[in-house]
Amino acid sequence: MKVSIITATYNSEHTLEICLDSVANQTGLASIEHIIVDGRSSDSTLAIVARYPHISQVVSAKDRGIYHAFNRGISLATGDIVYFLNSDDCLYDDNTVANVISEFSPAYQYYLGAVLFHDPATGNSYFTVAKGSDQIERKPCHQGFFCRRELFAQFGSFNECFTIGADMYFMKKVMQHTTGLVTDRAVAKFSLQGMSSSNDNKVAMMRQHAMIDELLYGDDALQELPEKLALQVQNGNHFKQLLLNLLGNKLDLSNFTNKKVAIFGARELSQALCVLLQQHQINVICFVVSSSENTPQGIGLPIVALKELSKQAVDIVVNCIEGKHENEISLQIMRAAETVTVVSWRTFCHHKTSI
Repeated sequence: MKVSIITATYNSEHTLEICLDSVANQTGLASIEHIIVDGRSSDSTLAIVARYPHISQVVSAKDRGIYHAFNRGISLATGDIVYFLNSDDCLYDDNTVANVISEFSPAYQYYLGAVLFHDPATGNSYFTVAKGSDQIERKPCHQGFFCRRELFAQFGSFNECFTIGADMYFMKKVMQHTTGLVTDRAVAKFSLQGMSSSNDNKVAMMRQHAMIDELLYGDDALQELPEKLALQVQNGNHFKQLLLNLLGNKLDLSNFTNKKVAIFGARELSQALCVLLQQHQINVICFVVSSSENTPQGIGLPIVALKELSKQAVDIVVNCIEGKHENEISLQIMRAAETVTVVSWRTFCHHKTSI
């Protein structure tokens, strides 16, 4: 089985070497066809590419954007499997492609793995979670997505009408109509400095994702939209009130005194509440996550899998889930450690934090 890896470049001299090294160092390199589709770079991008003998094909010509470049790469690809790796991203480890090939059975049309997101500005990292959500909720990253090449003939190439969501549209079509493997095995490291990560593009991305869900799922997606909007408004109001309480020094955290506290979740909200509690001399001993396979790095406290929570002698767990699964997670925490008290992060939006 051969994997065609397509990398689109344009003036990528500052990030490209890490990307190319991650491919060149693969233990399964003999099974890789690496295609570079360049937008006619004016820096040293092509000179860097020329130093890597593993690269199979290079084309450099003006294009209409990244999805036009990806489509050019598809037309050049000859592999059984196609994968898109951005010039500022890299494969997770040296065995990534070999592992994907070994798990890509004839019954599968696609493989969706986890991706490590890294923000160079803050040093924060976290994994996407490929499993555990339904198709409408799932937001796959193309850096975690391998698929059979013939699917582009079946479903069409990337639709350039979606300026920032064409990959999402294609992946969700494939996942809606075919069978694949969804796993939490990390396959790539994603740079938060890319196009879809900028603040200017986040609103456009959300709009296009909503359009994609309406096109693919119709009434089901529309029925969930009011609920999602209501939850977003509620979360926004709670965040504002929490900020006001902090600025006004109105939080009463006496109920946490002399308690051992854990925080469920390890993303931004969880880390912020951890800092808040520690500043008030509260003993926060760990973060808790559903699976230890999907954890951020460098956050300063141990990260414990939910199934191991009962061994931690924790008194209180603060549930930092912002989505509709918050209550479900609270029940899972109580089942995992029957003696703990579970507190929602939303209680910090009140002057008196009751438990």
